[in-house]
Amino acid sequence: MDFLDDYPKLEAGQRDRFQQVVTRLLAGEVLTPGSPLKPDPDWRFAERFRELVDSYLRIGGWRLDIDLGLRLARAVHETGAQRVRFSKLESLLLCAVRLYYHEQMRLATEEERCDIAVGTLRERLVHAGKPAAQLSPRALAPALRRLARHSLVQVPRGFEARDDELVVVTALVEKVLPPDRIQEIEQKIKAYMTPRGTERSTVSDPEVDAEGADEEESTG
Repeated sequence: MDFLDDYPKLEAGQRDRFQQVVTRLLAGEVLTPGSPLKPDPDWRFAERFRELVDSYLRIGGWRLDIDLGLRLARAVHETGAQRVRFSKLESLLLCAVRLYYHEQMRLATEEERCDIAVGTLRERLVHAGKPAAQLSPRALAPALRRLARHSLVQVPRGFEARDDELVVVTALVEKVLPPDRIQEIEQKIKAYMTPRGTERSTVSDPEVDAEGADEEESTG
């Protein structure tokens, strides 16, 4: 499908929806079907016209990454322009919620979403060896909010990282850290718990590719 040939064929309402969809995608949002009571029409449009949306994004060096299994869609830059660097604490939290997500997805439940209380997340990290003093609400809140800005988790408005607050782990975490890397993620957590791993260093800070393929140690 070619954008220049096919876009003019859309009806006026479809053109408006197209603009809404690409605006959200290029703003870094991840489209999902929404809830049964409140479905997202932008997801339905992206699913139906994915080739048209993709052809438009490719003009600017982007592409549409739509996963019908995980039921999410996002714009990915071909050269990795949206690559982000996380701090050690942010990376540790990302690995921890990824492991939790993996555990929950292996259970046969009817729950469609994966959420974890901040208190439970903190307990898991302390049990793994992270000093409780380094996991105060003041430290956790900005780290989890940063993960939320990249759609890896969802936190409520006014989030303060209180023990009773829930963090929703999104399906995107499975794209960023695929299932075949679970064992590696477990080792990564152990490494972060060592005295060397708790030091903040630009050289050893991991990077998570916003395209969702890799988390890797920076070598320089």
